[in-house]
Amino acid sequence: MNDTLRDRRRRQTARDIQLAALRLSLNMGYASVTTESIASEAGISPRTFFNYYANKQSAILGEVPALRPEDACWIIHSRNPLVEDLARLLGAILDNKHLDRKVVRMMEKVWETTPELVVVFRNSLDNIALAIGDLLAQRLGPGRETEAALIAGLSIHVLSYAVRSWAADETMTTGDLLPLMRRQLHEICRLLEN
Repeated sequence: MNDTLRDRRRRQTARDIQLAALRLSLNMGYASVTTESIASEAGISPRTFFNYYANKQSAILGEVPALRPEDACWIIHSRNPLVEDLARLLGAILDNKHLDRKVVRMMEKVWETTPELVVVFRNSLDNIALAIGDLLAQRLGPGRETEAALIAGLSIHVLSYAVRSWAADETMTTGDLLPLMRRQLHEICRLLEN
C-alpha cells in the first residue's frame, strides 16, 4: 500500500474522532452523545466531523472493513482450493483495515449497552458477505447461488471471530489473523465432512 502523509493524517483524524465517540459513549452513554460533543472531544469543528462521518453511529463504528474489487476479482477464476482462496480474500479485507486492539475492545464494551450498534455493524458485514457471495456464485456456477451465499456468510463470521480473538489476546499479532482464519475454515470443512 502506497500511503501518503495526507492519507496517514486523514486516517489518524478519523481514528481520533472514533476514539472520542467511543470514550463519550462509554462515559456518558450512547444516548447522551451528540455529533457536536464528539467533535469537541476530538478537538475538531462539527463541519470537520461531517467530512469524516455521517453520524455518531458511523463515528463509533469507524472504518468498516471493505472488499475492494481489485482485491477480489481473482477469486472467480482461481483454481486453488476454495478454502485457501477464502482465507486469502478475508486477509485482503483485513489488509485494507488498520486494526487497533484498543478500538475493538472499546467497541465491544459500547455494544454491551447499545445493541442497536451491533445491528448496524452486522449490516455492514452482511454487505461484504453479499459481495463475496456474488463472487462465489460466479466461481461455483449456475444453481449454486444459495451455497455461495452460505459460504460467504460463514466466512464473514470467521473474520469477525478472528478479529475479536486478536483483540482479546495480547500475544496475538495481526500477522496471526490470516493463519487463524485459514485454520478455522479448514476445521469447519473437516467438521462438515464428519
